[in-house]
Amino acid sequence: MFTYLLKGYQTMICKALLNPFLTILVLATIVLCPGMARADLTITPVRVVFEGRDRSATVELINTTNKTNTYRMRWMEMKMGPSGRYELIPADDKDPNSVANMVIFSPRQVTIEPHGQQTIRLSLRRPADLPDGEYRAHLGMVRLAKQGPERPNPNAKGVEMDMRVNLGFSIPVIVRAGNDKDLKISLINPKLEMSPDPQNPTPVLKIDLHRDSGKFSAYGQVTVYWTPSKGSEKIIGNMANMALYPELETRPIMVPLKENPDSGTLRIVYAGKYESDGKTWAEKILPIGK
Repeated sequence: MFTYLLKGYQTMICKALLNPFLTILVLATIVLCPGMARADLTITPVRVVFEGRDRSATVELINTTNKTNTYRMRWMEMKMGPSGRYELIPADDKDPNSVANMVIFSPRQVTIEPHGQQTIRLSLRRPADLPDGEYRAHLGMVRLAKQGPERPNPNAKGVEMDMRVNLGFSIPVIVRAGNDKDLKISLINPKLEMSPDPQNPTPVLKIDLHRDSGKFSAYGQVTVYWTPSKGSEKIIGNMANMALYPELETRPIMVPLKENPDSGTLRIVYAGKYESDGKTWAEKILPIGK
């Protein structure tokens, strides 16, 4: 069980009280990546897959804050773009094979006490004639911002900021029909570089997840092992929650490294998690310093 950090779209309302006579209201829609903000909701699991005879599943929500929060659930149709970022696509309610039409969930809105938890139940109604393939939608969970009028602070000096945020989280819900014994993934185009941040340049490994064959998604974590020319193997980098969905043939990723390898060998492993736990999707050996 771990925290799934702000994967969905989020709405931020910022009210800047510059003086008693001027109020500026800014409304923006933003996407936050893991690590950009501290999540206030723990979700487990972070990926639901229905396959074979699976008909039901549960998702646990845990409010990790000291405040009572209300969350509203809804389906979100998203695809992964070439860079690995999610993109919203219009929902097609007329599609009989939409996950939103096959999977029902309840409840649709919950209020969770501080450090309390709530179970969301999912139930699959698989069509008898569902064509082989993988179908996906994202279950979005939006923390509703507190409502009500705000009063300016008469003692405030200069600029006063009041932020109201509708925080969004989402997890993929996948329905599979048939199997994909031909699914094969490889690691290609490895390259050692320094991060583009001039303030804090750190070593990174750029590498692509590539689909050689198959139509289902692969999911897991990428781990970078380094064996110096004079030393034993050790882990210097890890990136979890790496998915390669059917809409992509290649996904570029960048793995931050704790050390700058200057000689020896790198071994990069893409290992499965959840439904593919224990499976090694791909492995790559990269000699360095030669």
